Amino acid sequence: MCAPHRLVVLTLGLLNVVLLLAAAVIGIYCAKANDFQIPDSDVAPIIAEMNNLRDNGEIIEAKEEAQAALARERAAHLLLKTQIKEKLAVTDVLQRDIETLQREKKILQANKTALEGSCGWCLPGWRLLKSRCYYFTNNIPSLRKNWNDSRADCVSRGGDLAVINDSEEQKLLNENFVRRLGLVWWQSGSWVGARESPTEGTWVWVNNGKMVNSTLWRIGQPSQSGVQRGSCVGFYYSNHEGKTLYNANCQQHFLNWICEMEQKRT
Repeated sequence: MCAPHRLVVLTLGLLNVVLLLAAAVIGIYCAKANDFQIPDSDVAPIIAEMNNLRDNGEIIEAKEEAQAALARERAAHLLLKTQIKEKLAVTDVLQRDIETLQREKKILQANKTALEGSCGWCLPGWRLLKSRCYYFTNNIPSLRKNWNDSRADCVSRGGDLAVINDSEEQKLLNENFVRRLGLVWWQSGSWVGARESPTEGTWVWVNNGKMVNSTLWRIGQPSQSGVQRGSCVGFYYSNHEGKTLYNANCQQHFLNWICEMEQKRT
């Protein structure tokens, strides 16, 4: 065999030896690797822990989202409370303004009669109600008078005891009548210009002779018995606006009185 051929054979032989050695080394390492393989029973807890960590991560993320949403809701709640507080403050201001206006309205209403009187339609101390002037006496007991003296006072002032011509006038007097406490109701009334005529049971207005409308009497009036019995007519406030008249003794009973006169420029 020539030299070149021997060299090729020798080279191939060396390669075979190297391959055998490499295979032996790989086999040894594989055997050792098998010795170090982790059993499935040992891997399961690790996998479970990894899954738990992943689940915890989702929970933490959900918790953070919930906390963020709660923070937004709190901020919105605080904003709403601030807005409500501001509106309440505005409402309080408006309520105070309303109360002030109501007080001013009452003052203006109280002064209305005086203002109208100052324009010259009625004498000082008289009230202008629609187109007539009325004078209401006060409630000082010592100044009360019987019916005759009350009428004389009205005449001295240029008028006469009030005569109720219709339901509208009766309503005006009822609305402007000052109710007084502490006495029997009929003792707190005021004389008006009506009395019983000589024909018993007939009641007339003294300035025109017209009969008193029966619908104006209070329930149970006129009374023909007891201490209230009498032939003159008094007026007292009633929740039933059409029923304000009652009778009393012309001379023995002392009441306030209501005068009336036509309006005029003074």
